[in-house]
Amino acid sequence: MADSSSTARSAPKLDIRELSCGRLFDEVPCYISIQGPDYRVLEANRKLIEDFGSPLGRYCWQVYKGRAERCPECPVARTFEDGEEHTSEEVIFDARGLPHNVIVNTKPLRRRDGGRIVAVMELFTDITVQKELEHRLHDSLARFHNLFDTVPCFISVQDRELTIVEANRRFKEAFGERLGRRCYEVYKRRAEPCSECPVARTFEDGRVHHSEEVVFDRHGHQLHVLTHTAAVRDRTGRITSVMEVSTDITEVKELQSKLAFIGQLVAGTAHSIKNVLEGLRGGVYVVNAGLRDNDQRTIRTGWEMVQRNVDRLSAMIMDMLYCARDREPRRVEVRLDRLAREVADLFERRARDAGVRLEVRIEPGAETLYGEPKDIHALLANLVTNAIDACAADTDEGKDYRVWVRARRDGEDVVIEVEDNGIGMDEETRAKLFTMFFSTKGSEGTGLGLLVSHKVASEHGGSITVDSTPGRGSIFTVRLPVSGRATGAGRRGPES
Repeated sequence: MADSSSTARSAPKLDIRELSCGRLFDEVPCYISIQGPDYRVLEANRKLIEDFGSPLGRYCWQVYKGRAERCPECPVARTFEDGEEHTSEEVIFDARGLPHNVIVNTKPLRRRDGGRIVAVMELFTDITVQKELEHRLHDSLARFHNLFDTVPCFISVQDRELTIVEANRRFKEAFGERLGRRCYEVYKRRAEPCSECPVARTFEDGRVHHSEEVVFDRHGHQLHVLTHTAAVRDRTGRITSVMEVSTDITEVKELQSKLAFIGQLVAGTAHSIKNVLEGLRGGVYVVNAGLRDNDQRTIRTGWEMVQRNVDRLSAMIMDMLYCARDREPRRVEVRLDRLAREVADLFERRARDAGVRLEVRIEPGAETLYGEPKDIHALLANLVTNAIDACAADTDEGKDYRVWVRARRDGEDVVIEVEDNGIGMDEETRAKLFTMFFSTKGSEGTGLGLLVSHKVASEHGGSITVDSTPGRGSIFTVRLPVSGRATGAGRRGPES
């Protein structure tokens, strides 16, 4: 029985070149071959022969793939099977072994009478250059996305509605997967756009804008950022979106605050020390006058002035040292009931001289907490002295002045309250209480006492708040974790 190749050659009326349009067959700038039913190459155009050598009589998979058997997804075989044209993307190898990326198209060739398929034309369009460009584009995009994700800044891309349409990894880690949300909702916790939005300004004029912002990450932590915006344009130059790049400068702002704090500390302390020195000079003058006149009463008065100002200077320096240091407090057992009684005993005479009754009540469950005993003692001492002074500053002679020191357990916290029924404070005074060198005592106060109290509460992971009414008194409330679990900036800042 004759094979199919001999059958194809024995068909004198079948002119393959005629079926493939003669001369045009050689001029087409593609690789063209015609294969018989046995997949041997019956004809090939000039370009294919030049690059792959003469393929005539060889199997197509030998010529293009160097294979020993037919390809599993052969478009020629599929065309022989169903008579339809087929397309695929392949990699073939020329005579030098160089790869070519090609788009393969097959077309059935039939007898003139439109009968059975006698051969299949296979056309290869070389897309090697396009593939190379595609790979380069893919690599460029991959590098771009890698850079986009690894830049140590928060980057988001926003549309005209201020909706976040793209964000880098750093942004997602800090603010969560928030694509499709408005920027002011994500990191400003606002319900409407910011009044001075740099993104909106860039949409308006196409220019780069920058601003310093305060944002909140997904855990609610406050971050200071330096923001720059840049327009993203299409081919026509129209602004389609705006890229917002924000650099975290929280540590820089904290350093600035510390430097400003130190400057204020030095300036304020120098001013306070100057006042104390004037008091010391006055005391020394009175003592010298008493010595000159041999007047014991004058000497005692002068010496009391000296002692009082030395005590003020000592307290001021200790408060200054506490405010200047930055450390984590110890976590040892503190017997709050004993410590509160020690503070009350320490200031009993001062309270009595001011006509104030001092009362202490520590409820069951609040007797013990963990922290630094000296710091908590300083906190209580400052609050008690302020309460006594608030009563002494009042002018209502008929009032029964009292200072209450109370403590109770509230879940995992101990709540300490120091209440007085003294002069009280207005809203403006309450707002300034925990700021540097603010004092309600005039030249007699340094303004460091309440700052120390706030710092102690914060370092122990707690908070301090105040509620006060002019003429009725004040309540300072300190909340401290029993276990001393939190450190650093504390859970809440000062409130009024």
